[in-house]
Amino acid sequence: MPLPPFDIGNTTSIYELWINKSDNLPFKERREMSHDISVSTCSNLQINKLNIRDFNINDYFPKDYETVKYSDLHKKSGDSPSTSGLTGKKAPGWILENIDGQSLSLANCKSKVILINFTGIGCGACQAAVPFLKKLKELFSNEEFDLIAIESWSHNASAIRNYAKRKDLNYTILNATNEVIKQYQTGGAAPFFFILDQKRIIRKIIRGYSTENTDKEIINAIKELL
Repeated sequence: MPLPPFDIGNTTSIYELWINKSDNLPFKERREMSHDISVSTCSNLQINKLNIRDFNINDYFPKDYETVKYSDLHKKSGDSPSTSGLTGKKAPGWILENIDGQSLSLANCKSKVILINFTGIGCGACQAAVPFLKKLKELFSNEEFDLIAIESWSHNASAIRNYAKRKDLNYTILNATNEVIKQYQTGGAAPFFFILDQKRIIRKIIRGYSTENTDKEIINAIKELL
């Protein structure tokens, strides 16, 4: 039987749900996985304070985001927004901060081929990809290849710095902005892999991660451009 696509150790996840005795409502959740531990807390909880007739889903999204009813999703030409339209086009430029607060621009990246990985600290598939990405960084010379991760889930510089240290990353990780997420059309989803050639044309886009399959796909795409 094949291993699960995100198998990087013990496949059992342990969840703890903490209940407040005063109101019998959950206030903390702890998730322990083989590669990560996360804790979520809830405070000052207010329930059913809004009349359903006054509820408008558009009030909870940025004004420049398009919302579509699920029933209408496949009625639109081309379905929902997709990164596929970026393939073969110039990669959008950006200037983003690294974990030390220093700015790095795409224009200043000089390697022949660049892999941009849109990632998320709390994303299991993203963390499953880390061992491969660390090996990939060592597989080619700096002149040939560079790997840049863009953290699109957390904008907390301290959290990103701790994550990079805990994972012992040997490649650059930058803090995303809403603008770069919009330009690359990921919708905040992760992981995404954008492979750029020497002219910074996007030659391949891969969404999601599967051990071995995605590894081979990325390596082959890089070798074709070198």
